[in-house]
Amino acid sequence: MIQVSERRRKTQSGQEIMEFAGTAFLLVPMLLGGFVTGMGLIRSIQVNHVARDIDNIYIHGGDFSTYGMQSLAQRLATGLNLQIGSSYTGNDRDNTDNTGDALVLVSQIEWIGPTTDPNCVAVGAGNCTNANSFVFTQRIRFGNGTLLAQSPNTAGDPTTPTVTTSGVIVNPVTDAGAKLTSTAQTSMQSQWQVSTNGRTPLKDGQVMYMVEVYVQTPNFATGSFGGGAQYGRYYF
Repeated sequence: MIQVSERRRKTQSGQEIMEFAGTAFLLVPMLLGGFVTGMGLIRSIQVNHVARDIDNIYIHGGDFSTYGMQSLAQRLATGLNLQIGSSYTGNDRDNTDNTGDALVLVSQIEWIGPTTDPNCVAVGAGNCTNANSFVFTQRIRFGNGTLLAQSPNTAGDPTTPTVTTSGVIVNPVTDAGAKLTSTAQTSMQSQWQVSTNGRTPLKDGQVMYMVEVYVQTPNFATGSFGGGAQYGRYYF
């Protein structure tokens, strides 16, 4: 019996290693995938919190066209690699000549009602180019501008030339360039100008404050498990 057991042990030598290798072949990718997914979830929560915090400051009067307020946004986004440059004076509504992994879009959007409502009456019904439309009244961008092509940017961008250095649209009622793009217009109206589920459509002159934060996450990619990017949007 002893001789048989010894012969059996010799022929089975290394079997445990083979079993471990076969199991690890399945478990290691699962472990890596779980790690990347978990870190992505943490990053997603952080991005949404940053968007909410910036929007909360914005609705209370924070001017994010100034370097001081963008510096505050950078501190709020610690760990997201939001870059805003060394410094500047005055106002900069488009501080996007930076590197880094993050882009912030700050928008004030107003609903312009029909031609019989005060906004259109003030300029004359015939001049009310943007009746029954959402328009930008302020737009500020800062961070890595190369990410603009990747970001969902759900509201589009104003094309109006009449805009101040702080991002304020001068003639949002009459300037066609202040209007949201057709796709964004449709999306916003289906979201806000409805009466379902107890919601009330916005009235002429009502304003919403929206902050979008887009962050690429190259540090959380392992082989086929891509970290991708995170996008957060918040309204007030």
